[in-house]
Amino acid sequence: MKKFTSCVLAVALTASLLTGCGAPAANSDSSAADKSGATTTITLWSHIDENWNPAQDKMIADFEAANPDIKVVRESFPYDEFESKTQTSLLSKEGGADVYQLWGGWAIDYAKTGAFSAVPDTYMEKVKADSYEPVLGSFGYNGKYYGVPLEFNIEYGGLLVNTPKFKELGIQYPTTWDDMINIAKKNSSSDGAVYNLRGLDFVGWDTLPYTWLSMILSSGGKYMEGDKFNFNNPVGVETMQKLVNYVTVDKITNLDGLTNASETEPYQKLFTSDEELMVPRGPWTVSEGIHVDGLEYGKDFEYVAMPFYGDKKLFAAETGWGLAVNASSKKQEAAWKFVEFWTDPQRVLDYNIACGMVPASKTAAHNPELLKAMPYLKPLVDILDGGKFIGYFNTDKLKENVKNTFIDIVNNKTPVAEALDKLDSTMNAEK
Repeated sequence: MKKFTSCVLAVALTASLLTGCGAPAANSDSSAADKSGATTTITLWSHIDENWNPAQDKMIADFEAANPDIKVVRESFPYDEFESKTQTSLLSKEGGADVYQLWGGWAIDYAKTGAFSAVPDTYMEKVKADSYEPVLGSFGYNGKYYGVPLEFNIEYGGLLVNTPKFKELGIQYPTTWDDMINIAKKNSSSDGAVYNLRGLDFVGWDTLPYTWLSMILSSGGKYMEGDKFNFNNPVGVETMQKLVNYVTVDKITNLDGLTNASETEPYQKLFTSDEELMVPRGPWTVSEGIHVDGLEYGKDFEYVAMPFYGDKKLFAAETGWGLAVNASSKKQEAAWKFVEFWTDPQRVLDYNIACGMVPASKTAAHNPELLKAMPYLKPLVDILDGGKFIGYFNTDKLKENVKNTFIDIVNNKTPVAEALDKLDSTMNAEK
């Protein structure tokens, strides 16, 4: 979940959306009354983000203007504190907020406890009809949904490229998987364990598992049988062996992205050094390159389509940020009214542009305004229909275990099938 603490968003693209923000700060007086004196006050909990919070305040101000009988108070907390406060309030079923903006994966832990209010059926039917598969997955439980999505959390399909280096080498961006690997092999260089240039640096916490899962899916394979993991199958073994060979034989990158605690992430090295040629990563990194590292898009780096390994344009994705209503709230009608207002396709489009994210809504994702604001998203918008829900499990455990498996194979020369059999056993025991 790196993006939620490091992402700095495209302020220049969103200034117009944030004009007139008038929602109360976290410590504001929560009492309010309209002319009739009948006002309902609800609270929204979110985490502190210097660009997300103004966008939330804009949404609140618009909602209150349209619904003068409802006041919304936003309370935002540092990310780590927000996660723990959310957990405490929902598991105890006491206190907390009326509405939570929360990471979709958390719903797996909370929905089954009765902590969330089920999404009203009529509203949910509209959401389902306009949503991509992965964005709903974690919110569903026993035939009901306990939250609605705001974004399509995508970590496959985009490739950060070192534009000056490509120009220096006189080569074009890759359009096929083989082309991408051949470019990486030809242009990687190292002095022993020290790399001068990594051709394709896919070895990272998020990037490694998402690259591997897409290789499996795009080849027509799968990694689960029912609700059980089954990586140790012919496609799983073949694709993992390919990734291992890219490190041990072709030497297009090394394990630093996973094993060197002092190392920055591969995408950050692409932004701050000349050690990276291509790095797969989510679209949120583009804004970081521009607004944190001061780079010029199109001159210093670009974001292009990452080719697929197989002939199917399929990839796995988690359920990202969304909204949920506290089942203990005494003001659920007002809370759901606010949530439904927020997820209107045009409003959620504006919100995602302001936050530099891909919308969960199909209508919003294919609105020309999205690519007008963020043209670099086109490679992703073109493949969103190929997104498959990663699965109903703790994805951090998957990433940790895939990381350990990959390191074991590379460093200890453990046979791939043996390592994947152990991975299956570990994941199935932890699921």
